[in-house]
Amino acid sequence: MPKPDTSQDYLSHYFDIARYRWLFALSIGLFLALFLLVFQPFGVNNFDPTFHISLEFALAVGAFGLLVTATVAANEFLLRPLVLKRLTSRRLIGWLAWTFLLIATGVFLFYNWLGNWHDFHWSSYLGFIRDISLLISLPVAGFLFYIRHEWLKSEYVQLQAIHLAGPAPRLVHFSSDNGKDQVSVALDDLLYLESQDNYVAVTWVEGGARRASLIRSSLKRLEEILDEPLLLRCHRSFIVNLARVRGCRGNRHGLQLTLEGADRTVPVSRAWTANILEKLGTEQAPG
Repeated sequence: MPKPDTSQDYLSHYFDIARYRWLFALSIGLFLALFLLVFQPFGVNNFDPTFHISLEFALAVGAFGLLVTATVAANEFLLRPLVLKRLTSRRLIGWLAWTFLLIATGVFLFYNWLGNWHDFHWSSYLGFIRDISLLISLPVAGFLFYIRHEWLKSEYVQLQAIHLAGPAPRLVHFSSDNGKDQVSVALDDLLYLESQDNYVAVTWVEGGARRASLIRSSLKRLEEILDEPLLLRCHRSFIVNLARVRGCRGNRHGLQLTLEGADRTVPVSRAWTANILEKLGTEQAPG
């Protein structure tokens, strides 16, 4: 099930999903039919204690339920897309008020049609608007509580998935001089950057395999804009990820770094040797 965008109210989100719009229509129609069948309001039995529910009465009540369901469905699927392109929280309140009025009008007209228009006057219509609105506010409130529950459940599932998956990887972004090309790599997967003429090759590990991508830039420019303590210049042609270094060999005049996941060693120039050894720790410095 899709999850609502945090910038959009969850009520509006669920009202835009076809499954929940059908549930909205069916819940109102079914509740109204059952209420009429059980409580027989609006004087349908004229307070006759001997009144019994006949098949004809049950069919008439069922017709009310179908009418309301069809009215709400047509309102949601046909009319709303024409008048509301986006259903915000504020617009939702107005739309529900319109839905209440539409249902009350439909029930009033159908009721009078069945009764040969015996109660077709303005005061009765206003009474229907009041009574039907109060009646259907119950299933509407239940529906709103239900989608609130659905939203909270989806939030819980997502938070649980995030917790099990652990923290999101920290990404490092490399962009070209003109800003049109960009490579984003998880810091833990990055191996090194290598200068190649007018380009820089960004090399990293993904799914156990080495991958590389060229960015049109200079190594000096990337060094200046990088804000990652673990990414250090070690050679005129290389920036290395210290988190990937697993050893070094050679001496201060010809140091080579061994990286986990790399198929080659990375050279360290004399100008950067002291800094690299300091960052790695004296225990990794060659004798």
